[in-house]
Amino acid sequence: MDVVKKSFEDQVCTITLNRPDKKNAMDSELLLALYDALLEADKQHPAVIVIRGAGKAFCAGGDLVEFNESDNPGNRIDTMADALHKSILLIRNTTAIVIAVVEGVAVGAGLGLSLACDLTIAGANAIMNMGYRRIGLTPDGGGSIFVPRLIGAKRFNELYLLSRNVTMAEAKDLGLVNLVCDEDQVDQNLAAMIKDLRALPMETIKRFKDLVNNSLFFGLDTHLDREKLYVSELAAAPLFKERLAAFFRKR
Repeated sequence: MDVVKKSFEDQVCTITLNRPDKKNAMDSELLLALYDALLEADKQHPAVIVIRGAGKAFCAGGDLVEFNESDNPGNRIDTMADALHKSILLIRNTTAIVIAVVEGVAVGAGLGLSLACDLTIAGANAIMNMGYRRIGLTPDGGGSIFVPRLIGAKRFNELYLLSRNVTMAEAKDLGLVNLVCDEDQVDQNLAAMIKDLRALPMETIKRFKDLVNNSLFFGLDTHLDREKLYVSELAAAPLFKERLAAFFRKR
């Protein structure tokens, strides 16, 4: 089974995270496949790239089972964060408009992936959670730059430090998503959004995204490197394995 699926039709590329039994949690295979899919999509010069998850879940974040089974979780997370961050940078620098479709859950790195996209449509019953502090890690996937710059430092501190669920009604108010709709209306609203986007001139998009990146996400590449360094250092410490063990005991 392909852990990431890609289709291309009428200048729209759809990339689907495809580990539905794991709520599309990011393991090494999925992260490498996601980056490859984005690279291939970028070469085809689509007008729109859609990123979504199979099985009515967007992404449950990093695969804790892989972390727990690794003899060297620090190195493993370093490698995985590197692949994820390459995807984040590509999303921000591609000439396509990138739309995230959030259903079910967007947790940890899954939240960061959704926020890297230009627009986000969400099902009304979905939830977001930064998640990292529950296992004693700092954010990666751009979470510690996208969230505070979108909603402010105090609210970011709250979401990270308390690690609470965010409903889509709150996410809409905070500016973390653009459109919230009933689950059975997600595809219809996605199609309408793509139609509206493509009705307008597309030649501005590369320059528009460059302006957004320089005004709002300046320093992203350097910040991602720091995120990767910190999360890898924390994952290499023995305490991380203890927290993972405690997490699995509670399940």
